[in-house]
Amino acid sequence: MTPTSAGRGWIVSPAFDLLFLANLGWLLLLLPGFATRADTAIDFWQIYFLTLPHRWITLVLVATDVDRRGAQTRKLAIVAALLAVLVVGAVLGTGAFLCLALVDYVWNAWHFGSQHAGVLRMYSRKVGGGIEWLERWGLRAFVTYGALRAAGWATGWLEADAAHMPWLTAIDFAVLLIPATLLLTNLKGISRERIGKLAYLASVCALYTGFVLSLHFGWGSLVVLFAAAGSMFHAVEYLAVVTHYARRREAVGSPGRFRTLARYWLLFLGLYVLALGSVGVYMSRPDSGLVVVWQGLNLWAAFVHYAFDGMIWKLRRPETASALGVS
Repeated sequence: MTPTSAGRGWIVSPAFDLLFLANLGWLLLLLPGFATRADTAIDFWQIYFLTLPHRWITLVLVATDVDRRGAQTRKLAIVAALLAVLVVGAVLGTGAFLCLALVDYVWNAWHFGSQHAGVLRMYSRKVGGGIEWLERWGLRAFVTYGALRAAGWATGWLEADAAHMPWLTAIDFAVLLIPATLLLTNLKGISRERIGKLAYLASVCALYTGFVLSLHFGWGSLVVLFAAAGSMFHAVEYLAVVTHYARRREAVGSPGRFRTLARYWLLFLGLYVLALGSVGVYMSRPDSGLVVVWQGLNLWAAFVHYAFDGMIWKLRRPETASALGVS
């Protein structure tokens, strides 16, 4: 079986990219009556059968795929062990994970931005366009700002002092210049080959622009909606990238356990999501007696996910770019 072929300008295909990378389905949440706008980013189905699996799949990938580990096996193991010590030390020292929850939120915000910037970089390697440093760092800053701004809005401390509001207004609208500039620089010299990249960028920018504007004007129901859409977008996008990689690994890269797994990837992914989600539901129940253990495991898996993703998906490494079909 040959690696997945992609038309010029698309990572996989128009349908796959628009549905699972650009995630255009999130726009349906804006339709009247489609969503209650009372849903949250920790809605039952999303947390257990989307967010949870996308975090733990990184561990599966690193454990089974020699190509993703490469020469970093020892380094990855050390990172995972140190993060385990950190989580266990926190619960033994304080009896809770409150301090690490703050670390998780901030790191996750940066991780969201980094992932979006990484996918945008995949498109840029295929078709060019835009300004590299702005796409690499501007998109990270924009997405991270939205998440941190949401934390301030939720706690109320940013709006508590009216004297801060003019500054906050200026920062909000200054940050919104980033997506506008990203889109304008990619519209310059636009061609049919760049439609996929532009669709992806427009979707990300529209979502986080709506998020920042909702936070700015205090539109609470829309804040919840955009937060849920952002979490869904991120998890689906990551599972799509891993799926694309798995399909290519059937024919490229080193033999081994992951190549065998890749041959049955969709079946594996379906069973994996169902099994992990079901375990999560059970262990999260107060009567299971395992709530603290489950919280600690998930916090560790989240930290490992953030750290490993920054180590195993570097497109500047020729073998990684080639494995993803964007060399």
